[in-house]
Amino acid sequence: MTTENHDHDHHHGHGHSHSHVSPGTSERRLALSLVLNLVITLAEVAGGLLSNSLALLSDAVHNLSDASSLGISWLAKRISRMERTPAHSFGFKRAEVLASLVNTVALFGIGLFLLVEAARKFLHPEPVGGGIMLAVAVVGLLGNLFTAWLLHAGSKDSLNIRSAYLHIVMDALSSVGVIAAALLVMAFRWYWLDPLLTLAVSLYVLRESWPLLKTSIHILMQGTPEGIRIESLVEEMEAQPDVVDMHHVHLWTTDGTEVFLEAHVTVCEEARSHTDELLARLSKRIREGFGIGHVTLQFEFACCVGGRCSGLDTLASRETVK
Repeated sequence: MTTENHDHDHHHGHGHSHSHVSPGTSERRLALSLVLNLVITLAEVAGGLLSNSLALLSDAVHNLSDASSLGISWLAKRISRMERTPAHSFGFKRAEVLASLVNTVALFGIGLFLLVEAARKFLHPEPVGGGIMLAVAVVGLLGNLFTAWLLHAGSKDSLNIRSAYLHIVMDALSSVGVIAAALLVMAFRWYWLDPLLTLAVSLYVLRESWPLLKTSIHILMQGTPEGIRIESLVEEMEAQPDVVDMHHVHLWTTDGTEVFLEAHVTVCEEARSHTDELLARLSKRIREGFGIGHVTLQFEFACCVGGRCSGLDTLASRETVK
């Protein structure tokens, strides 16, 4: 006979620092950042066409992707705050991770497009209007710096905002490069700097996007949250009095912040009289020792629900966990 015990204590013991920026403030900052990026994009498109600068046009495309990412991030932020429903028992916080994935895939596409265009124009350099290129790049840099400042605080706690923030920081660096290239083009007429800079920006975009893409996919695939070793958790639980073994362990996060654990725990017969106390003790150790805020444990005394005698199959359960 099995006894199922669930700890529904939702006190958060996560090892994460939390920003003091309210959700409403984050949404307002995202909205303002979106407007700024649309303005910068229009300015850079006009400047790129007038000056014949691929670097400016590539920066405009990059900024357009920023505007798209900010729009998606803003929408995802609003969706993530919706209350849980019977059809969505975990709520909607994973909308932010989905937004991060969409934004990062878009970055990869833009990076590849810029690589191709840079290679084409590097082989066939064309005159570039350095003065217009410089003026528009300065405007873009100031706008991107202000936008990065708006998003900096929220980027510490949200994977979604972090991806948008990464877009903006990369664009600011790109603007610095465009300014330097514009000055050199004006001084020495080194028109080949324009596609060379575009090539450098695109390679940087691809390199910086890869870790964020991996993180987003890892969360969506229900991967074990970073910083938590299942083997260590199982060993600590099995070292507790009254615990025979721990198996069927599942660890996941919905949004990179909230961490969930569910597991089967085989306990000795003597523990039948104090399962509530044992459940509370184990749950507290898990929350405080591993930063897991949502703990669900199912107690067993002989045979697992699946028919396996957990007491005799501890080694197999460990191998399954790994």
